[in-house]
Amino acid sequence: MRTYELAIVADPRLSDEEFVTLVDEYKQLITSRGGEVVREESWGKKKLAYPIRKLSEGRYVFLFLQMEPASAALIPEVELRLGQNDRVLRFLTVRTDLDLKRAANRVKPGQPVRTIHSEPEPAPVVEPAEEE
Repeated sequence: MRTYELAIVADPRLSDEEFVTLVDEYKQLITSRGGEVVREESWGKKKLAYPIRKLSEGRYVFLFLQMEPASAALIPEVELRLGQNDRVLRFLTVRTDLDLKRAANRVKPGQPVRTIHSEPEPAPVVEPAEEE
């Protein structure tokens, strides 16, 4: 089972009913194609980090999804429809499978441990060529 987190930032000028309708459209699309909306978090209006289409606020909603790997082709279709919708300012889909996180943290016996914040190796010193 694959899990995803879908973040949607919608136009803040939408009424509450329009916003709920917008989110329900995408939830229905996901469930009709074999996905499941496990949880929904609506954060309401929040200030944006930078203006988008001359707007400084956005309505945030997060959808937590589950689907079988065979249904994973649904994600590009949802993203395409989100990109075509003028009422959606931004969106982001992140795959959040726990198995991928565990695999990234797993170190095999005898394998050297790589550090993320190591100092870069110094550049080699090149001596200038002698002139004749």
